[in-house]
Formats: sequence, C-alpha cells, structure tokens
Amino acid sequence: MNKFTKLITEGADKTLQRRAEAVSTAAEIAQQNLVNKLKLEKSNLKLKITNLTDLAPDSKDSLRPCDANWNPNTWVTDLQRAKQDLYNVTIQLEIAQKTYDEFFKEEAEMVTD
Repeated sequence: MNKFTKLITEGADKTLQRRAEAVSTAAEIAQQNLVNKLKLEKSNLKLKITNLTDLAPDSKDSLRPCDANWNPNTWVTDLQRAKQDLYNVTIQLEIAQKTYDEFFKEEAEMVTD
C-alpha cells in the first residue's frame, strides 16, 4: 500500500491527531513569541530606568550632575512613565507565562498503584 492510499484509508483519529499536533505547535510558538517579546520589552525598560537614574557628573572635573540640558520635569515624567510601563509589562509577562504553562507544558502522567 502506498502512502496516498494509507492517508485515504487511515482512521479519522490519526488524521485528527496530525491536525491537532500542527495547530498545537503553531499556537505554542505564537505564545512563546509573546513571552519572549515581553521579556525583551521588560529588559529594555530596566535598562531605560538604569539610564534615567544615572545622574553622575559627565566628567571627574564637573560638579554638575547629568548633562547641561537636564530638565527635572522631563526626568520625573520619563522616569514615572518607564516605571509604569515596567510594572505593566511585568504583569503582562506573568500572565503570558502562566498561559504558556497552562496550555503547553506537558501534563505529568498520573501514577496509579
């Protein structure tokens, strides 16, 4: 029997299994992409906050913190926004990771004695 004949004659369960595996793989990759995107966004926001809170003088000879164009109002606004964004992304990442774990981690096999 050739492959084409086998595909035509095999049971619906095998066909359904192949389709389910393909759909599951696509969904898992999409969910993992979301998790990775949020991890990168979180990392970038942490770096932004680190840069915003680096108020050291530009040189050892300078007594002025930051650069000459530093604006306290802009700094406060930018820092607040970055911290809020980090908070939101952290929650989104937690939800995305829990969703991944819920739907795509292998379930432990039940052990019966």
